[in-house]
Amino acid sequence: MTSFILFIFIMSFTPGPNTIMAMLSGQNIGFKKSLPLNLGMAIGFSVIGIIIMLFATQVQGNQIILFLMKIIGSLYLGYLTYHVYNSKPSKNEMMILGFKNGLAVQLTNVKVYLYFITGLSAYSLTGQLGSMLSRLLLMIIMGSLGTLSWTLFGQLIENTYKKHYKIFNTVIAILLIISIIDLWR
Repeated sequence: MTSFILFIFIMSFTPGPNTIMAMLSGQNIGFKKSLPLNLGMAIGFSVIGIIIMLFATQVQGNQIILFLMKIIGSLYLGYLTYHVYNSKPSKNEMMILGFKNGLAVQLTNVKVYLYFITGLSAYSLTGQLGSMLSRLLLMIIMGSLGTLSWTLFGQLIENTYKKHYKIFNTVIAILLIISIIDLWR
């Protein structure tokens, strides 16, 4: 059970497309106004988790589905990278990420698919976490807490971001590019 908890904690709180977007949103518009983005991510996260729970064995071995998700994910991350790199702190010019963006980020986030495929099919647990539904719920809660934490972190560094936004945007764009490259490993 410890390895499962450690796995979902690491996967939920380490940088990925969703956490990077959550941090950026927190920096630009604050925690409260970023809640629609986080809600979209939570819904997307839940939808993927439920689908994987229902079809875990079929999805795990289907290379065509994984390949298509990599293509879609790469294209969407490339789109986000362009907009993040070119955004400015001015709220009038900035791309505000909302519910649909959060949903799209999650639905095209291969890391989320691998998170659920691994968490729901690779771990055999006993007790309350023995059921797939219990693991699914814990994974959704932990994943949502991860994005909310990154949003809060983004808000906490908001003033620094406004002074040095080009550096932050460049680093975030590079992290997104790394995420694209990492999809293909």
